[in-house]
Amino acid sequence: MRNLLRSQRGSAAFATVLALVPLIGAVALGAEAGSWYVTRQQGQNAADAAAYAGALRLSCTIAGATCETSSVDYRSRQFAAQNTFCNSGDSYPGCATSLPSRISRAVQVDIGNYSSGTFTTPAVGIGNAVRVRVSQQQPAYLAAVLGATNPVNIPAQAIAMVQNPSKVCGLALGPDPNGGGALKIAGNVTNNGTGCPLMSDASVQLASTPSFTGPGWGVYGATGCSPTGTCGAVSVTHNYFMPLATDPLQGLQTASFNTRTGNTNSNSTKVTCPATNPLTNQPYPNGSKCYNLPPNTGSGAYSGNFNWGNQDYVTFTGSGTYFFYNASINITGATVTGAAVNIVLLGTSSLTINGGNVNLTAYANNTTYPALDGVLIDDQTTANVNIGGNGVIKLAGAMYFPKADVSYGGTTQPTNSTCSQVIAKTLNMTGSAYLSTDSCLPSTIAYTQVVALVQ
Repeated sequence: MRNLLRSQRGSAAFATVLALVPLIGAVALGAEAGSWYVTRQQGQNAADAAAYAGALRLSCTIAGATCETSSVDYRSRQFAAQNTFCNSGDSYPGCATSLPSRISRAVQVDIGNYSSGTFTTPAVGIGNAVRVRVSQQQPAYLAAVLGATNPVNIPAQAIAMVQNPSKVCGLALGPDPNGGGALKIAGNVTNNGTGCPLMSDASVQLASTPSFTGPGWGVYGATGCSPTGTCGAVSVTHNYFMPLATDPLQGLQTASFNTRTGNTNSNSTKVTCPATNPLTNQPYPNGSKCYNLPPNTGSGAYSGNFNWGNQDYVTFTGSGTYFFYNASINITGATVTGAAVNIVLLGTSSLTINGGNVNLTAYANNTTYPALDGVLIDDQTTANVNIGGNGVIKLAGAMYFPKADVSYGGTTQPTNSTCSQVIAKTLNMTGSAYLSTDSCLPSTIAYTQVVALVQ
């Protein structure tokens, strides 16, 4: 008996058992925490995908384009569902239909503004970012014994922002015409400003490998480029699968003054040419004809045919808006001048500039129609537009042709300011046309868009 009491056999096993209790508990707790980590990563993947998908859809709305019918909220929730995160009762493809007992998941989508690391939800407006918050609620087991909140909430959040990295000086809104891209580029394109991208909200077509003069150029598209052998050989930054660029002048398409009709003003007033040409301080050549056009901001519209040729001198006489309705404007070699003008083409009007000395500058402070500030030409017609030819063609301001096919080339260049930008349904760039966003009013500038996860 005394020997039995003194025996130490089994004491090590007993100590081992005592030591294993907390060890097993620690392992179990680690396994439980590890499962939370895996769930957190799954939730983060769902939030990232959902926020990015929603921001891509948001970029279409910001661009002012015709977007798919699915909303930002739908797109975000759809991609969260593809990662098995849904609200109870949702039926998006991919939703987890049978979660384990006492486990639930939630998804919240917000549209707001992201700036300097802070996301805010504005009272009005669509904002520039999408925030998605997902979570999974599940019971705590061993952690609950140690005082953890039960059930455990495992959250994840992502914010995707629509950013505007570059000003666009030539934008084709699309859609693509039959047999070609909405933006066509051929020959040399010259830029004397700080540089700016040419962008198509549809596809790009390069008739030949274009060359560019000056820094800062880029060629971008939303739906591809052709021919493929030329697209990759462009010497400047290029990307043919980007979100749509913004259309800053989209409001002009529904402006109230688009209903302007009639001919309350004479087509133009022929006047006796002064003794000397104010542009050259030299006498006018024999046979010269001079015309004055006053603004018709208040009422009426110019209509009829305006064919101005080599010996015609046309002056837009004052600051203001010049409405043309069912008018044909054909400038071939004429001298046309005007400072602080907004030219609006309505009805079946058409515009052709084929050489000459054209010097027009946009009105930047139109108190009657502020939507036209900085806009040199607002053309709401569907007629083809041709701007180019030999001579000095200085068009300073934004030129907006949302429903027209525009050919823009020659040696066009700006005056007074270095702003010279074109937004059109389709845009065919040829020759050594000048484009720049320098000194353009911010309200007229189109921007490229990219979507980035910022949180």
